[in-house]
Amino acid sequence: MEIPLSYPSPSGTGGRSYPQPPPPPGASAGQGSGGGGGNKALVVAVVFLGFAVLVAAAVVFFTMGRGAEGEGSPDASQEDAQGSGGESGGGQDGGQDDAAAEDDAGQEPQDTVVFDDELTVEVASPQSYIDLDTDPPLVTDARVDGYDFVLRPNINGVAFENSSGGIAPLPEGAEAPDKAACLDAVETNGTTGADFTPGARFCVQTDQGRVASVEAVSSPGGTGTATLQATVWE
Repeated sequence: MEIPLSYPSPSGTGGRSYPQPPPPPGASAGQGSGGGGGNKALVVAVVFLGFAVLVAAAVVFFTMGRGAEGEGSPDASQEDAQGSGGESGGGQDGGQDDAAAEDDAGQEPQDTVVFDDELTVEVASPQSYIDLDTDPPLVTDARVDGYDFVLRPNINGVAFENSSGGIAPLPEGAEAPDKAACLDAVETNGTTGADFTPGARFCVQTDQGRVASVEAVSSPGGTGTATLQATVWE
């Protein structure tokens, strides 16, 4: 036999009472009160993450700005240009110096000419003296120390003489010799005298060791005016 249960009826329900439904599974008793705390933690986390992102972006922007400033600096570009220009210029100068040294090595030294002109000699008796070591050469009818040759009138016209054997007549019609050819002629064919006739050429070694080439431009038939072309090398 069932015994009916009776509950005190709250006011205004007409004497009936209804039990409260049980809570859903997994729901905790403090869910209502803890919801506000979870929302606050989420907001704090979002704010912190946003701040961290801003800081990281600022660092990256600052770093990129410094790098661009260093690359685009006019001073740095100018220094690089000057450095590269100096290196290329140094290499070019070095190449020019080497080329000049090679050219100098390949060229023979030039003979130094100390006199190259005509001389007029008054052929007098007994003889006229010519010294090619002076500048200009000395022509006199008085004997001087260190003279290099004499022009002396004789029965054949005019004699070209040097008592020490320092003259060498060149073949008729020969071209004007250079210093080396003249020195070789004196060393191999040196003599004390020859006829001074128009067109004749001679090589002479002077008292001071210089070398000279002498050509008879004109010659008198004894005493008179003779003209000669003289080239003297140091």
